[in-house]
Amino acid sequence: MGVRALSAMSHAHTGFAAVSAGIAGLAWEASMTMVYQRLFSYVRPMAVPMLIGIALTGIASLATIGYAKAVTLLFQAVTEHSLKLLEAGLLGGLALNMIKNVAQYAGSYTMQGVGQKVIAKIRGDLFARIQFLPLPVFDRWSRGEVQTRFDMDVNLMVMGVTQLPLMCSALLTLTGALIYMAYLDWVLTLLTIAVAPLITIAAVRFSRLVRGATTQSLGGVAEINNALQESLDSMRVIKAFAREPYQVRRFQELNESYLGLSMKLAQMLLTQVPVIDFLVTCGLLTLAGVSFYELVIGRKTPAQLAQFLTLAIAASNPINQISNYFADLMKALVGARRIFEVLDLPVEEPDAPGARRLANVRGAVEFNDVRFAYDGKHEILRGVTAKVAPGDTVALVGPSGAGKTTLANLIPRFYAPTSGAVLIDGQDIRDVTLVSLRESLAVVPQDPQLFSDTVEHNIRYGRLDATHEEIEQAAKLANAHGFISRFPRGYETMVGTRGIRLSGGERQRVAIARAILRDPRIL
Repeated sequence: MGVRALSAMSHAHTGFAAVSAGIAGLAWEASMTMVYQRLFSYVRPMAVPMLIGIALTGIASLATIGYAKAVTLLFQAVTEHSLKLLEAGLLGGLALNMIKNVAQYAGSYTMQGVGQKVIAKIRGDLFARIQFLPLPVFDRWSRGEVQTRFDMDVNLMVMGVTQLPLMCSALLTLTGALIYMAYLDWVLTLLTIAVAPLITIAAVRFSRLVRGATTQSLGGVAEINNALQESLDSMRVIKAFAREPYQVRRFQELNESYLGLSMKLAQMLLTQVPVIDFLVTCGLLTLAGVSFYELVIGRKTPAQLAQFLTLAIAASNPINQISNYFADLMKALVGARRIFEVLDLPVEEPDAPGARRLANVRGAVEFNDVRFAYDGKHEILRGVTAKVAPGDTVALVGPSGAGKTTLANLIPRFYAPTSGAVLIDGQDIRDVTLVSLRESLAVVPQDPQLFSDTVEHNIRYGRLDATHEEIEQAAKLANAHGFISRFPRGYETMVGTRGIRLSGGERQRVAIARAILRDPRIL
């Protein structure tokens, strides 16, 4: 945005704009280097099967290159009227085809296993990191953004990693074919690779365009996912206010915006194919013209011509494959970069050095001159000082935005006070371990959060080793046992996503039972 603004001023600033763009490009390349290194750290433990897969792929590539020799034998059989050469060419071609297919299948299967295991590890690490992120992160990020990074970004990485066998096969085939061609005629080989710089420039240029378009496209997907999530979560409100047409119009705007971004990306990907193919075809036609000229003047035999052109075609196919894979690789790297941004986010505030467990909790809570601001500037709490004795029931009252929920959220360290201290039994909660602090309390949110599982499992979430009898007792104390027993499946009743199959009051009772089962010192 800064570069675009500068370029609109005057020609006097275009030099600075160019420098800024160059610096931005270098920063991006540096970040991509870091992404490569991070990805390699995931691949390193799979080095042995990966090397086996590459070796098998290499065998398949050698078999592909060997077709040139089989073609040579067939041409010799025709010119020399030799049935023995014809038989050798046909059987050799069949044997090479079998070797190629078996080795390619085994190599691709092995490499696919490596790719899928790497992706599974990254997906597991991503989910684990999300669980341990502090709540302020989710205040800044929409659910659609998180879902897009977990879903679309991972899928982009899957596309890039799982196509690695094709990339290896193409590179090995191209390298082997060029070496064989150079052995046969190094002058014609140099002529063949004369278009390589143009192909490289085109591939790099397209890769950069694809990179930027992919980033924009993923942003559009995040907005669409967020709109869908909001709509599903607010369906009762939408219907109560008859706002279905309004929601459809809002979504249509996002959808059309994403369509434009998608078409831009598709245009770049589709343009790359004919451009690269045109350059490769120019190289092949030039080579064919020179080769046939040498045939006419008697410098080459038909068999030699057929062998060299077969190798040239064998080398041209991998070039198209590599250029296509390069575009997928750029998209995969964009997805990987966005995933690593999440993996690099700091987890919840770590325990202080020497932090001790909060043991033998009585439940005395004290706020000592507590101040808090979500953005670090506008204070919600200003010098709050209060004490709650063990066993007391306290209600916080005040106008909306007064900080009642904020004050409660400081006790389990969902947020840290800007200044002042929160104490339990006289101990500053920053000096105790986070796990022991949260084990001593339970929370029943105003909007009860239930999981898409049975009633029993939702209550057991308060204490995972609880027996069925203990769960029933907690439900009775929460006045939930009665309505649960009336369900056809009782405690095995599925509550649906976010407890949608229960009424608001029933969800509250199940949430209270879950908290009671935990037997907290502070509720």
